Amino acid sequence: MEPKEHKGNDAGKGKHAFEYPIVGKSRAVDALVKQISVLAKSRRDVVIVGEGGVGKGAVAKNIYLHGKPVGSDGPFLSVNMSVADDQELEQILFGGDRGLQTAAGAPKASVLDLLPRGTLLIENLEDASFRSQMKVLSFINERKSRRAESAAAGDLRVIFTLKAEPSVLLDQRKLLDELYAKIKDLDRVDIPPLRQRQEDIPLLVKHFTAEICREMNMPELAIDINAVDVLVRQPWRENVRELKSVIDKCVLFSTDGRFVLPPELLDEKTEVVKMINNIMAGQEFVLDKSLDVIEKGIIERSLEKFGFNQSKAAQFLGMTEQTFRYKLKRLGIASARTRS
Repeated sequence: MEPKEHKGNDAGKGKHAFEYPIVGKSRAVDALVKQISVLAKSRRDVVIVGEGGVGKGAVAKNIYLHGKPVGSDGPFLSVNMSVADDQELEQILFGGDRGLQTAAGAPKASVLDLLPRGTLLIENLEDASFRSQMKVLSFINERKSRRAESAAAGDLRVIFTLKAEPSVLLDQRKLLDELYAKIKDLDRVDIPPLRQRQEDIPLLVKHFTAEICREMNMPELAIDINAVDVLVRQPWRENVRELKSVIDKCVLFSTDGRFVLPPELLDEKTEVVKMINNIMAGQEFVLDKSLDVIEKGIIERSLEKFGFNQSKAAQFLGMTEQTFRYKLKRLGIASARTRS
């Protein structure tokens, strides 16, 4: 399905005017936005490099939409090399008896027949077999459909995405030498991981929360600054994709119109910071509940430290084994027997 036409409305501070919003205020985001605008004006092929979940697909679609003239019929198609097999790829790129269906009863077509003035996104190129990579190399060299009645190649733009530095993928034998030689000379976009632009996380939290609330027909949630601080300190190994998934949970856990972190992100350190901030701000909180969270976290870490040996953990914390077992039961902490 073709994406909707970009309307060019800026939806607020920190969210840039794209159909697929680029959210943030970091230098990296500012540079990315400028680069999208420049690349959108040309029809040259592009390679986008970034870890999984950073938003490479959204950047590709913005390059396509931002440079698409009003009324243009140049469509957009993506092929994910992580799931496309050799035969399917052959049909998409070159057509033939089992290529892409143009219309009911019409001959099967290649991507060049369907997108003569469009954009083809080839995602996760390094996940393709060398056989499939050879087909891609042949395609970008020839730019020809194998249908006899096919017209000239037209003005098809190709955008590639890679999850790592091309030279690293070459060394790891995940990228053909010939394909690497082609890709290294393309216009390139680098998207840094989320952990390298932590200043963008509060804006992303606000953006995703508002977006999810709209989708669920929920009123806007009040976002606790302590919750945002916890989210900023997470490693986000799966980047923006992982953050959005966690925000989904936060909205689902929300109560009384307030943004609530899922249980797996709550720990004693977070609770101490929250307590201190609430005291300094003169805000009410339930002391017993906060102390329980802190005590539970300390006991769980002690158990882990001593291999879930309750005697050693109790001695380490300066309490009798009887008191220690009572606390395990009261705080709902699983015993070593349950965990094994």
